[in-house]
Amino acid sequence: MSAAVKPPTRGDVAPFAISLALHGALVLLPLLAHWYARAPLPRLDPLPNSIAMVGNSIEVEAPTPEVAAAPAAPQPEPVDIATLPTEPTAAPKTATEPELESAPKPVHRPTAKPRPLPRAASIAPPTSGSDTAAPGAPAAGTFGQEGLAPGVRRLGYAFTRAIPAATPADAAWRELPAGHVGTIRIELQVDETNHLGALKHWQAHPGEPAPPAVLERMVERTLLLLRAGQFALSGSNQPGSERLIIDVHLRDDAPDEEAGTDVVNKGFDGATPNHPGKAHFRYGTGRTFEAKVTIVHSGH
Repeated sequence: MSAAVKPPTRGDVAPFAISLALHGALVLLPLLAHWYARAPLPRLDPLPNSIAMVGNSIEVEAPTPEVAAAPAAPQPEPVDIATLPTEPTAAPKTATEPELESAPKPVHRPTAKPRPLPRAASIAPPTSGSDTAAPGAPAAGTFGQEGLAPGVRRLGYAFTRAIPAATPADAAWRELPAGHVGTIRIELQVDETNHLGALKHWQAHPGEPAPPAVLERMVERTLLLLRAGQFALSGSNQPGSERLIIDVHLRDDAPDEEAGTDVVNKGFDGATPNHPGKAHFRYGTGRTFEAKVTIVHSGH
């Protein structure tokens, strides 16, 4: 005997529909997932003249036919410079146009004039070796010799300077006893060309004995050094004569550690009309020569 099927009532339709929908979803979801995984991704057309990059990594594809076939950019046509319009050139600036305000104006500064050097006597250079001269000694063409030609020197000063240069070669100064050697009086002439004339002797009083021969040689040796030079009288620029008195002494000082006959020191202090001059030299043995030169007359 079969059971009779009872048809569903209105109250059973809603649960049945919900159950049917759930079972259908369970079946369709796996199918949709499988289909989505196998479906190919849509390919995007690359932009014109661009290189497509597909995938997770960057890959550079070959140029597409469209890119390869793209026409090259048009090159500019050459321009004939002669056909270009010329620009107007500025008119040359005339002397009447005002200067630009921004241009710096030259500053005219007065040139400083050199200050004149004070007139002072120069120091005459030593002749050689250790010759020393007193400060303020006149030289040729310097203060104290106004009106003299270049190279002309005052006679009394030059004579004193030449003594220690010419005298030490005479061996008698090493052998003579120490003390006063003697006095010699001479007169020297100067002509219009500033050259020396003949040597003359003069006496302080009649009957005065002649000076020692060593003093005569001293004067002759000194004049040998002066003959080639040009001189003026110590007190005048005119030709004339000059009288000198030379007084000589010798003394013995302590010898050097390495005693010898060579001259180890010499110097002078030039004579002027108001100042007696001095000349000296010393050998290594300690023998010292001293001469005093006094100008007693200088003029016509």
